[in-house]
Amino acid sequence: MLGSRHSRDRCFKCYFCLVAYATLIFFIFTISVFIFWLIFLPQELKFTVTDASLTKFSLTNTTTNTTLYYNLALNISIGNHNKKVGVYLSHIRATANYGDKSFAVVNNISTSFYQGHKSISTVRAVFEGHQVVVLEELELSRFNFERRARVYNIDVKLGLRVKARYGKIETGYLSPPNVDCQLEIPLSSSPIERYVGAMFRLTDCGGVALPLLVP
Repeated sequence: MLGSRHSRDRCFKCYFCLVAYATLIFFIFTISVFIFWLIFLPQELKFTVTDASLTKFSLTNTTTNTTLYYNLALNISIGNHNKKVGVYLSHIRATANYGDKSFAVVNNISTSFYQGHKSISTVRAVFEGHQVVVLEELELSRFNFERRARVYNIDVKLGLRVKARYGKIETGYLSPPNVDCQLEIPLSSSPIERYVGAMFRLTDCGGVALPLLVP
């Protein structure tokens, strides 16, 4: 009976020690992350479409399908406003959508590169070609309205892989959620028309949070 009680006491002490160690480790980890955040104050990467040129955006109907012809070019700035954090970017992919229909994808619009702190880089995405699309009645009505206005609402989503560099420590690559650029782009068939007609307005697309932990 006495041996059984001592055994229970030892088990209780072991359990208490495990809980205490786990609590201590969690506390130290939390404090470390907080101190790390205070030192580096990591901010999101900011994506902005600074210029857009749309020289072709038309539909051709046949008895079997509808084909969209397009020629779209975008200049996209990537701002790293961190004072002490550099970033590596790779596999930047741009997908162009009209409504909920994807009509063009450009993989690797830029080679992989490192972007230092307090800097801005520019990448260019060019979509040119044609694609069979299926537009519902409301989408077709919207297209006809925008065709008359000569200004089209085009949604461009950016996907990428990013890793951060904190001093000499680098994280692993992560794939954050897509960056969504909702654009209103005037149609311009010539450089002169582009400056005489409606102008594209710089559009903020949002940001990408930097990975914090080293794998």
